[in-house]
Amino acid sequence: MSNRSLGVFCCILAAFLWFYAIPTWVSAPSNVSKVVLSPTFWPLIISVLIGLSGAYLLIAEAVQTSDDGVILEQPDSRGAGFARLGLASLAMLAFLVSVETVGLVIGSMVLFLVIAIIITQAISWRFILIAICLPIALYGFFAHVASVAIPQGEWIQLP
Repeated sequence: MSNRSLGVFCCILAAFLWFYAIPTWVSAPSNVSKVVLSPTFWPLIISVLIGLSGAYLLIAEAVQTSDDGVILEQPDSRGAGFARLGLASLAMLAFLVSVETVGLVIGSMVLFLVIAIIITQAISWRFILIAICLPIALYGFFAHVASVAIPQGEWIQLP
């Protein structure tokens, strides 16, 4: 599928979600105190992100010249890809099992690092920084702003 057709598909999907699917199939009470707790808020954000992704693909396709095309290396064997997929599946299963013990935030940090290493086959200081900052920022937002309980685990209790 080309970037142009994928971009058009994403834009059509975003419009469908925004104008029809979410208003029709997601019910939202009118007395929600915080907009981020509304059942329609996050689906609408996702539909906007899908639309922006489609628009980006369309714009990138329009400004890209024939010399700018990047040819990605094809993997040597499909076995390596399936091995990485299996490792990622095992990492997610270990995350699922360990959430009760280590908590959602710490488990997410470790899972992000493991998945990043599996995908890129390298480790970078950026991965470590993102793995620490992103779960803590999301925990801060959901636990303190949105007042949503986040599973803490038995080992570490976050404030």
